[in-house]
Amino acid sequence: MSYASGQPQDLFQLAAVTPAELAAIAAAAAGSPVARPVAHPAPIAYDWGSPATAGLWRVEVTSDGEPACALFVKLVRHTRLWPVLSHLPDEASRAEFVSYYPWHYELDIHQAGIESVLPDGMRTPVLHHVTRPNDDHMGLWWEFIRERPGSWDLADYRLAARLLGQVAARRRARAEINKKLPEIARNRASALRFYTTRRVISGVLPALRAGEIWHHPVLQAALRQAAEPALPADMLALGERLPQLLDMLDDLPQTHAHGDASPQNLLLPEDEPGTIAIIDWGFGTLLPVGFDLGQLLVGLAHARDTDLSQLPAIDAEIFPAYLDGLASEDYKVDPAHVRTGYIGSLAARSALCAIPAEQLSSAEPTDDTVALFARRIQLTRLMLDMAREV
Repeated sequence: MSYASGQPQDLFQLAAVTPAELAAIAAAAAGSPVARPVAHPAPIAYDWGSPATAGLWRVEVTSDGEPACALFVKLVRHTRLWPVLSHLPDEASRAEFVSYYPWHYELDIHQAGIESVLPDGMRTPVLHHVTRPNDDHMGLWWEFIRERPGSWDLADYRLAARLLGQVAARRRARAEINKKLPEIARNRASALRFYTTRRVISGVLPALRAGEIWHHPVLQAALRQAAEPALPADMLALGERLPQLLDMLDDLPQTHAHGDASPQNLLLPEDEPGTIAIIDWGFGTLLPVGFDLGQLLVGLAHARDTDLSQLPAIDAEIFPAYLDGLASEDYKVDPAHVRTGYIGSLAARSALCAIPAEQLSSAEPTDDTVALFARRIQLTRLMLDMAREV
């Protein structure tokens, strides 16, 4: 769920630049000097559950009242400021999450030269400037990618999956190119295991076991609307399997993936057909081969931008395309292992977290709220059914 309307406009001041800095940024973005530039920030909605994102803005820069260029500004924050942190079970768990999560990883991976790893047809936006207003925040001033209008189609999914397969193959375990990665990506244990253990097994699973969550009137109405009376028991059954599932995922071939490859982070530039601009790298450690396909499949559905009935067709496109990407880089891996990495990672990371339980404390059983939770219940069901493959 996004919350642009709840994003304080004065938060932009933490990412703001001086007039001289703005002039230099605008000149670089426009390709020529910009006289007397003025920045006009407009908030962009985003997933409020993101640990490190404090705000997003499209910044239109004018010169004497005339449009000069557009920029994308992201304010990232230290993980200890993440609102959802309070939902972790105890102070020790919260402290461990804060110490583990690399809130500055987006800048780290850019400075490590990730662009040099990307295959033809994939690029990163230009980073124009970085602000550091205090020890807890950074403002990243990026090139603004004007995206192609319209929804993603199956050809877009195929292209993204093939390119992600190439990236995974190039960054397979022990690949020479991985030596350029930030140390935090090379020397830490699985981010998937850490996240699933702390966020899902320690955070979500106890609430599922207690069962009180399902007595909330919003969830009761949503379960009826979705016709899913068995969902609570099925979620709990997957939760009990998660330790075994994580062990199985650890035994698969490992690569350094994108880590959060939802279509929202794979931009389709309007004036560059056949190209994907990739942003917002996450989960930087080694991960099971196939990992990125999970977020590619459900990212837009999670944001209510894709009909859930389309997911089987998307799945049928992205899996063989990803295998083609692996093969094009001469990465020989059993397709069954890729499928297990894809579906197993999706189950571990997302299947028990799609229902935004942290919002129930302020949720009223209005038609819109019940419809949102019913849709998330249906998405959960889809992921639970896929998880039976592994």
